[in-house]
Amino acid sequence: MEYYSISEKGLREQNEDNFIAENLNKLYLFAVADGLGGHSYGEMASKIAIGELKEAFIRKNDKGLQEGVIKANQTIFSENKRRQTDMGTTIVACILNERTSECIVAHVGDSRAYFFDDTLWKTKDHSLVQTLIDSGSIREEEAFQHPKKNIITKSLGLEENIDVVIDRKNAKNAIILLCSDGLSDYIHDEELAVIAKRYRPKEACEKLVKKALDNGSNDNITVIIINCMD
Repeated sequence: MEYYSISEKGLREQNEDNFIAENLNKLYLFAVADGLGGHSYGEMASKIAIGELKEAFIRKNDKGLQEGVIKANQTIFSENKRRQTDMGTTIVACILNERTSECIVAHVGDSRAYFFDDTLWKTKDHSLVQTLIDSGSIREEEAFQHPKKNIITKSLGLEENIDVVIDRKNAKNAIILLCSDGLSDYIHDEELAVIAKRYRPKEACEKLVKKALDNGSNDNITVIIINCMD
């Protein structure tokens, strides 16, 4: 298994994304958090989320993913009450068991996980455009250029309680990609798959960041690629 992670502030003044790639006895925690709120509050929210995930992972290994996301939500919510702020963050995270190839995925918001093998699977955004797709109001191909594609319907920290979407995947002979929307909003899924499959993780991450910037991304860009191919 080989992996690489990169985070760039892009055209923004500061980077409000945070990420983690942590190894604990053949268990790996990977996560990307995209902070919301501006004035450094977004950076604080994403940092809290990653910190809570790491603590839960260390305490409970693969049993800590959902607990970590819920605790992150509660901590950010409490900070908002104390500071009278409205910061929040998206989160996409997975715990990968290198021995069994089992991968547990959790997400809230529009930061995404992709699995590329013989097919293409991705998490389902909590966003306005995804709601429009689900209702049949627009087609999925229209979402990429939709003027309101940046509006999310769920994030950590804005409500006291939150439902966490959990998926279980087999990562054997797959390539996993986690990213913030600074990447996925500017590169089509099919092109993401081609680059992630064609290059080793470090080169693929660098090429994807450059491609997103060339395509007009004005957001922070964070990407993690995990190659589980034999």
